[in-house]
Parts: sequence; structure tokens; C-alpha cells
Amino acid sequence: MRRLLTSAPILALLWGCQPGEGDDGDFDNFPPLSGEAELYEGWPGNDKLADEGKADAIYPAKFDAPMQWQSPVRSQGSRGVCSIFSTVGLMEHLYLKEGTIPNPDFSEQFLQWSVKVEVGDFATTEGSSASSNLTAINRYGIVEESDWPYQTSPWSTSNDPACTGENRPVKCYTNGDPPASAMAAERWHLPAGRWISSRPDSIKAHMVSKEEAVVVGGKFFYQAWNHGASELPVNRDFYKAGYVTSPNADDIAQAERKPAGHSFLLVGWDDTLEVQKRDGQGNLLTDEAGNPLMEKGFFLFRNSWGAGTFGSTNPYGAGYGWISMAYVETYLTAYVSGLPQVDLDEVCGDSVDNDYDGAVDCDDSDCDTDAACAGGGDTQVFSYTTRTPIPDDDPTGIRADIDVSQDGTIETLAVTVDITHTYQGDLKVALVDRNGRQIVLHDHTGGGADDVKRTFVVPDAVGLPASGTWSLVVADTAKSDTGTLNRWSMQITTSGGSGPSTDTDVFRNDTDVSIPDNDEAGAFSNLEVTGSGDIRALKAVVDIDHSYKGDLTLELQRLGSPGAAVLVEADASSGNFGTQSFLIDDFDGQASAGTWRLVMKDVAAGDVGTLRSWSLEVTR
Repeated sequence: MRRLLTSAPILALLWGCQPGEGDDGDFDNFPPLSGEAELYEGWPGNDKLADEGKADAIYPAKFDAPMQWQSPVRSQGSRGVCSIFSTVGLMEHLYLKEGTIPNPDFSEQFLQWSVKVEVGDFATTEGSSASSNLTAINRYGIVEESDWPYQTSPWSTSNDPACTGENRPVKCYTNGDPPASAMAAERWHLPAGRWISSRPDSIKAHMVSKEEAVVVGGKFFYQAWNHGASELPVNRDFYKAGYVTSPNADDIAQAERKPAGHSFLLVGWDDTLEVQKRDGQGNLLTDEAGNPLMEKGFFLFRNSWGAGTFGSTNPYGAGYGWISMAYVETYLTAYVSGLPQVDLDEVCGDSVDNDYDGAVDCDDSDCDTDAACAGGGDTQVFSYTTRTPIPDDDPTGIRADIDVSQDGTIETLAVTVDITHTYQGDLKVALVDRNGRQIVLHDHTGGGADDVKRTFVVPDAVGLPASGTWSLVVADTAKSDTGTLNRWSMQITTSGGSGPSTDTDVFRNDTDVSIPDNDEAGAFSNLEVTGSGDIRALKAVVDIDHSYKGDLTLELQRLGSPGAAVLVEADASSGNFGTQSFLIDDFDGQASAGTWRLVMKDVAAGDVGTLRSWSLEVTR
């Protein structure tokens, strides 16, 4: 049997814990919450998830290795987007652990938009889930915070008259669409995420083996969190310490009356930490001998309520807390990802430190041999300024030509495009040279955002002759939205000379081919190369729509010749395959004419794709 501890000091403490009582004027415990149902979307349940570790594994009593790689605690402001913040917190943690980028700061604002517009999940609510968030990051990527800074308040009628009532459009939950500069910015990815069991030993196994954090989310209990909206008494000292205990029966009943959810990032644990239990009236509990009844075993977590009152006395710093392991196992989901693959090259001439080494363009040693930096190069700009309407739902689109009179071979090329359009996800934009080579600049990305106004650095053009007619082909391949090409330009730096004396021909196959999932036999596509002469240079350009490029192995064969050139080998890397170029020297010196075959193998289950087109650029 247990009884209440009713000594005078404890009574004084409990009285001071009533909502609105006491002299702590800066106490603020009304942070925003999420919907509950969203956080469980797609979760299979712990009973269907295997434990991560071995049954006989022994874990340390205390563990905080993921704390070595944490970005500053952020605040979600007054928006119910906690899962966005916990997922971005995980992403920044994983980039810090990978080590290439010293201070990663990714855009929560952009992720909120991407989940609801690009992925298409939770378009009628403010909340989301770790699963959908990681899908957006993996497939589409998100930009840096500076590209679209977070807005702490949700849109209201002062921002848009439609932002009221229950049937609000998606823009009211995303605070509009990204600016054109954000849509033009580099996007960053993570490997595909996965559910893990939220049993304590399973979470510990993941943390110990990977030294990586875990996103959790689920049901919110007001008194357990010491939240200001609790109908039951709360404990200010617990709130400042970041203590979140298991809910009692009264707190569970309260949560059923007004359901809410919360998501945050687990970064460690302490098996020895004990916190005294409470009843529904906020009384600290003891046994009949007067000994405190304690709850033991807590996970350390990073919250998204800023670095103010919550966790202000936590030894790990304001914004960090401790949550009962029993709470996590009973009520929360758990989701993880992995380290990103970061392989950055300096782009010479775009005024950006692309490889994060502190040096930009010609100040970076990687650009020493670039014509724009080594001297002797010739830089000119050529423009097209005729406003040209883009026909709606027409795959042929428009073709805007620029005649380039500059001699030499291209060392750097920057293409600036100014397109007004009400749905940039409808558009495909490609650059075509005098020999018919096509370089895709924009391929139906961006969802419902407006316009394509950006500069594309085009490394695939390096080494090509500059002179001749260059075309920008813009096609709108879906109905309803329309737009106009306002202008486009090319800034070309050449290395001098009259260009190569060789002949280059382009051969294409634009027939869609489905790639079977998890099939070693794969699929193939053929194209015929005509004309005579031996190969001096060979380039393949492949356009595949596949949401997980790391599933794919691609090979190029010339039928009747032995061997094959492996263009890319499955490596479990994340993100869409898109359009990629491959320079191939395996066939140099061989006859070019004949049937060439692209073989595509999807070697892992779960994602499917389609070959949209491929081409060979043959120099003889």
C-alpha cells in the first residue's frame, strides 16, 4: 500500500506547483503541440518490429555519445510542427557526424512545404510524421536555413483570406511556397529512414552500434510534461529539469479528452536517474513507510521548444530533457536514418563555397587549372530576350535559340533562365547544343511553387565547342497552369583555339522502359549508332525516374563485342536518379557503329523506376 507524503515542506512545494501560482514570472510552459494521429501514420507497431540488438546484450548504464554531434536547440515558435524540428535535428546531427559540413543548418520551413506539396502527405493539417519527413529529405532533399528561413507563426487571414476555418488550403500550413531562390538552391539528402522498435533495449542497441540519435513521437500527456494546458497540477521544477514521467490514470484520461502529440530526438540515456512519481493532484508519492516512490530509467532528449524555460536546469543545457523509458516504450514510435554521402566539388565561377573548405572560386586550389582562374580564357555573355509563351500540356514546348560566335572549347558555362509559371513542377527545361546534345537543367521538380528564375552551372558542357546555335527547350507537360519564357542567357568561358577537329554525333532513344523491382535480370534498352569511324570519346546521358538511385546498377554494352562498361553500381545511396552523364573510355579505339544496349538492374526491394530516355554522344 502507498500513501501520500504530507510533511510541511512537501505541501509547500506542491502548492507552488499549481498552474499560475508562485513568483516565477518568467515561467512559460505553453509550447505548441502537434496532432496525435499524424505521428503514428504508417507505424507497424512494436509487435511487428524486431529488436535491434541481441537478447543477451549488456548496455552501459549511462550513454550520451550522440551529444558530440548536436546543432543548437531550435524553437518551433507557435506552430505545431514538432516532427519537422525533430527530423531536421536528426539530419543536422547526422551531417555533423559525417563531418564535411562544419555547421549544418537546414530549413524546417522548406521541409514543411516539401512534405505537404512534393510528397503530398498531411496536406490538410499542420502536423506530419518522421516517416513522411524522411521520405521528403531522401527523395527530394531540403535546402539550407538561409535559403528559406523559418517563420515562427502560422499564416492567418492577415497573410491570406483563405487561412481560416477547418478547410484551409495547403499554403496556410506551409506559409506559402518557397521563393525562387530557395527552389534554385542546392538540396541536401539523407538515406531512406526506417522504423525501429521503441523498446528501450532496441533504442539502446541502435544508439550504441551507430552512435546516432533516434526520432520518437506519439501521444502527449499534459501533466507528465508539466504543460500549461494541463487540467491537473504541474511541477515547475520538473519542467525546468526537463523531466517527463509516465502518466498516471488521471493524466491518461485527460489526454483522451483532448488528444495531442509531440515528437523529439533521443540522444542518450541514464538507467540510474530516478524521479519521484505523482498522482493526479500533483502529490509526490511515497510508500507506507514514507519512502519516495521513484520512477527509474530515462532517455535524454533534445526538444524543440527553444533554450528558455524547458530544461533550463538540465545538466546538458536548456532545451534538453529526460523522458521515462516506460513512456517511450508504451506510447511512442521510433524512426532512424543513417549518415549522408557528401561528395562536394568546387564549382568555379558561381561565387559559392561549394565544398565548404573556406575558399570560393579562384581562391580555391581546386580551380587553379580552370580557364576563368588560370588566365588566358575568354568570357562572353549571349542572351535571348524575346518573351515567348509556353504552351500548356504540350510535350514539344518551345525552342529559344542563341547564336554563339565565340571560338574555343567551353571551360565553364552558366545558363541563366527567367521563366514565369504558376506551377514549376509542370516544366522540363533543357539546353541543346549545335549537335543535338541535350542537357537537362530542370526536370519537373518544385511541385506547386511559382516560376523558374535561376542560374544553372553546367559542367556537362565542359569540353564542347562553344560556337554555333544553342537552344533552350521548355516544355509544360501537364494541364491547367501556364507561363512565359521571359529571357535566358549563357555566360561562356573558353580556353581559346578553334575547338576540336573531331566529329560528334548524338543518338537517342526516348522510349520508356519499366525497371522491375529487385530483379537481377533487369531490363534493357537498345539504340542504333550509324556512321563510320572509331570511337575517340563516348558519353552516355541517362534519364531514369527512380526514387532510390542506390538500388540501381547500369551497364553499357555494344552487342557483338565482349565485356561491358559499368556506369554505376548499386551503393544504397538515397535520392532520385534523375538525369546523369557518364564519360566512358572502355570502348575507345573500337568501331562505333552497331547496336548499343543499356542494361538496368534494380537489386533491392521497395522502390521502382522507369527509364525515360538515354543517349550516346559519339566522338570519332
